[in-house]
Amino acid sequence: MPPLEREADRLRNLINDADAIIVGIGSGMSSAAGFNHYNHAGMTRAGMADWQRVFGFKSLFDGFYHLYPSFEQQWAYYARYIDFMLREPASRPYLDLRSLVGQKDYFILSTNVDTQVEKTFPAERICSYQGSFAHLQCKQPCCDELFDAGPYVERMLASMAGFEVRSEDVPRCPHCGWQLAPWVRDDTFLQGAAWRESLGRYERFVRERGNGRVLLLELGVGEMTPGIITLPFWSMTAKLPDAHLLSVNISGGSAPLQLGSKAEAIQADLRTLLAAARAGGE
Repeated sequence: MPPLEREADRLRNLINDADAIIVGIGSGMSSAAGFNHYNHAGMTRAGMADWQRVFGFKSLFDGFYHLYPSFEQQWAYYARYIDFMLREPASRPYLDLRSLVGQKDYFILSTNVDTQVEKTFPAERICSYQGSFAHLQCKQPCCDELFDAGPYVERMLASMAGFEVRSEDVPRCPHCGWQLAPWVRDDTFLQGAAWRESLGRYERFVRERGNGRVLLLELGVGEMTPGIITLPFWSMTAKLPDAHLLSVNISGGSAPLQLGSKAEAIQADLRTLLAAARAGGE
């Protein structure tokens, strides 16, 4: 049996045998879906080659974290970037994952902010730990409120000239008048009611399913924020009586030796692996 087929069978069998599945999704999953936020290919995919040419940005996140001379220019970039993510439909790797786990008892913990998880899975089964570009928050923040980014982006794009939006179109908090900001993790990130509720759902899921056969499925998780998915997944695998950890990443890696037979790793492209696993179950 070819290696890809064997790995796809292994993934599918682990999913089918589990009573509950906890999925940790990192940036590698969105990269497999074509959302390359960390390299120049993403600029082209997002239709932002003009920003790359004029400003020399090497990636979408390069432009997002750039220190702009004005709010008008900053929000011109934000509006184009956010519009790209809002318009993109749920992509094939995410849809394949939904097909594989959709009939099981599962929960998704994600560090991605590009809205793909929200477009694919029901809200009651996800925790977007780092936030989402689909929402804005007061930058202070003065209030516990999230605002739909869509209407703000549409208004900015409708009257944008070159690389600036109109001053009157810069998103402002309706309560205090201060600038709004994308609801993604930074030093002012709003860990308000919506965030706490989603985290509470995740923690409750882990607590209530702990005695069954639990599959911890780590997909495309890198090393930037190990405290969110990787280390907690290792801890749960060690503590839960019938837990098993499967880590899938294109860059390889190996399962922690201290977990013994309770953990394993697959080096594979997620787009290809998930498609093969879904096709094999049809």
